Amino acid sequence: MQTMTISEMMRLSIAMPVLATISVLVAAAALERMYFYWIAARLPEGLWLAIRSKLEDGDREGAKNLCRRSDSVMIQALQRMLGLPKPSTETLLEAFQLYRQRMQLDLSRRVGLFGTVSFVSPLIGLFGTVLGIMRAFHDLSVQGVGGPSVVAAGISEALITTAGGIGVAVVAAVLYNYFTIAARHRLNTMDLWVLELAALLCEDEAAS
Repeated sequence: MQTMTISEMMRLSIAMPVLATISVLVAAAALERMYFYWIAARLPEGLWLAIRSKLEDGDREGAKNLCRRSDSVMIQALQRMLGLPKPSTETLLEAFQLYRQRMQLDLSRRVGLFGTVSFVSPLIGLFGTVLGIMRAFHDLSVQGVGGPSVVAAGISEALITTAGGIGVAVVAAVLYNYFTIAARHRLNTMDLWVLELAALLCEDEAAS
């Protein structure tokens, strides 16, 4: 059984080069997002635990010094809130909103591409399917006789483009859901840290 090469698939239908281009864009965006999520914008959990420990011991200056070890958005937010003269839960949450919005924008960048591709790719595959069926009927009308060999090229075009569109859509949908859930988890974690920080600072203010 002879296997169709990639170049033959690209020449099979106009939909295939489009799907190939989209898949390259999805792969590049996925690699960039993975780098950002897991390296560039990784939440400094170890540093937060050290900062929280300092605050529990009443060492606010020590907590501020620890914040200088990282330039992440979350640590910048903590440093800003630790510098407030008379912190309250309302003022702390208000100061945090700017940093939260920055992180939310950074986390959601390019994620919409995956959602769009998961919707558009099956339609492109369906377009290729229609072209393949049209080709099969055209070949059948030209030959004037039926048979598998007459419609094989058109049916092959229809099936391959359908499979390509569905395949790209499935990968894009998985990536969209993954990054959406990962972004929500990070934002919820940041909210939790801020609430813990607010509780610790308010307790420290009440004690003093």
